[in-house]
Amino acid sequence: MESLTWLDKMEKLIDSLARIWGTDEFISISKAHISGVSYKTAGDHMIELLEDIAESGVRVRVNATLNPAGMDLRYWSEMGIPKDFAEKQIRLVRAYEKLGVKLSLTCAPYFAANPPKLGETVAFSESSAVIIANSLLGARTNRHGNLEALAAAIIGRVPKAGMLLDENRVPTVKVFVEQGFPNEDYYGLLGIILGEKLSSDDVPLFFFKKQPLFNQLRLLGAALAASGSLALFHVAGVTPEAIKNRNFQQELSDIEKITIELNELEEARERFFQEPERIDLIAIGCPHASFREIVVISKLLKGKKIRDDIRFWIFTSRVVRNSLEKRGILKELEKKNVHVFADTCMVVAPIESLGVKGVLTNSSKAAWYIPKFSKGEIRVGIWSIEKILLEFSERI
Repeated sequence: MESLTWLDKMEKLIDSLARIWGTDEFISISKAHISGVSYKTAGDHMIELLEDIAESGVRVRVNATLNPAGMDLRYWSEMGIPKDFAEKQIRLVRAYEKLGVKLSLTCAPYFAANPPKLGETVAFSESSAVIIANSLLGARTNRHGNLEALAAAIIGRVPKAGMLLDENRVPTVKVFVEQGFPNEDYYGLLGIILGEKLSSDDVPLFFFKKQPLFNQLRLLGAALAASGSLALFHVAGVTPEAIKNRNFQQELSDIEKITIELNELEEARERFFQEPERIDLIAIGCPHASFREIVVISKLLKGKKIRDDIRFWIFTSRVVRNSLEKRGILKELEKKNVHVFADTCMVVAPIESLGVKGVLTNSSKAAWYIPKFSKGEIRVGIWSIEKILLEFSERI
């Protein structure tokens, strides 16, 4: 019997996915985003697999982008990454490049590298990219594993099921937040506790006392996807489908209602996260920090700098880092002991090998994943950026 080609295997993977979803219908995709890029999480077997697929001549047929690697590909030595790790990481990334995948190396492809449009069907992996594409942009994607997303990019279609169907995007629970949040870290904590309470099939519809900003909703969505594997949420009067379907509130009067108080979020901070006694690293950018977020940090540091005994790292895309460099903002941040790295993040970088035991971050997603990915060797606390800068900066 003739052996299957890699193209055949990718088609079989997509067909198997359809059987799991219980459908025989497919829909074409225009974009894909692929996770599983860090050597820390992928390992040698993934390098060998990708190199084998690439050598077969298979290539992606849609615009496909790549999630963060385990290091900044240009400045890995400045991070302190071991050379043997760097060599393996570069091999893995080059295999994806040979497959035709663009080296965006960001978990926020929606900013520049691969932004999906309202109603567009895509195949995204990486939990925060999925929920943000679905919720804040109104695109349509299911949660895909890295090989599923790669197969979809090669074949150009996915099963027509799950979050691609109108009936599965309707809210199943209303969440009322009665008080305004004092800082952005509360949005992530909200996502963590709701992710624990809700099922992965749930679609919450939020009602906030004060309209949240885009970046605050990114922290919320990333945390919902991390702790609860949710793929979609709506915010009344804010997110695209909630604006389009203004009658959500009237039509869904009988669904479950949850009211969240600030004290519940503080309790979640203490229950889920262990604040470290000593801080080795302050890490911002999970999901990858936007240009605006970094500019805000730069402004908050006017006349100040981060203390010399603290590593303060911001993670972002290469596009954003280049923009900061062109405008002179990067140089000013570096003078203030703030280092901006691209291509990677605190979750998938091997920070445990860099002597890091205690981390502070503004991201509940990062705080949720870092201990798991580091086998519990690292403790992580969640503070707002304002509180972090107040505590760890000093006058110039």
